[in-house]
Amino acid sequence: MGNRVLVLALFAALAAAPLPAGAVESVRPLRTVSFDFDLHVATVTETPGGGVSTGRGASVVVKGRIVSRGASPTRGSGESAVKRTFSAKGSIVVEVIQATEDSGLVVDVAENAIDRSRPKVRMAIGPDGLILFDPKNIASVTEEELAVARWMARGFYGDRPTDPGTSWTNDQSSTGRTDLEHYKVVERDAHRVTLDYSLDEKVAGVSGYEATRAGSLVYDTALVVPLKASFQTESRRQVQGSYDVTHTTVALTLTADTFATARKP
Repeated sequence: MGNRVLVLALFAALAAAPLPAGAVESVRPLRTVSFDFDLHVATVTETPGGGVSTGRGASVVVKGRIVSRGASPTRGSGESAVKRTFSAKGSIVVEVIQATEDSGLVVDVAENAIDRSRPKVRMAIGPDGLILFDPKNIASVTEEELAVARWMARGFYGDRPTDPGTSWTNDQSSTGRTDLEHYKVVERDAHRVTLDYSLDEKVAGVSGYEATRAGSLVYDTALVVPLKASFQTESRRQVQGSYDVTHTTVALTLTADTFATARKP
């Protein structure tokens, strides 16, 4: 996931803010949406110099003395690589707790899967898809949860045309950080549009992180919700003296939406 979201004290205060006076934690959500997801992750950790072995020469005994025949040739490429893989299938549930006057949302997001469950985390979603939450919860938020949350922003599509060829870039870059999402309409059907989607992300510094993503998204412009999405992400980061290269494949499908149910005749 990297630094997919800008986590500042101001944003943490907003995301963790209590509900309006008189509200309680058991309040019924304004809207609940559920998604099935299919996730595959492969990470290769490369360590420069980790694969070099100078070996040790054979020793023999000559007239009672141990005599070495010298070191054996150096072996290895100078790098070691360890690959780890992980797969999971499960669900993501988003409960909309509050719709703010500035077109933002306050939501609770949780993920449930074998070996991949995450507790419910409260987030604030800006109208342009900026995600805000308490920094202490960063380990509990997954890449696929963030993608769903950003696409649920009330201004994600806005009043843009739905004609094929329509394109735009969502730029949330800041000092020392590049964060660009690119979208292009490739097909439309009534209130549904199919989009090509890509991401360019880079964080400067010693603990730098960079990622690229490509995929597609089917979006309901009337109900303001993603219906189906798939994407592949390649990310690179330095961890002490090693480099992690991670390939992630995600498929998401909307399975339930209380707004859609309420609109059925």
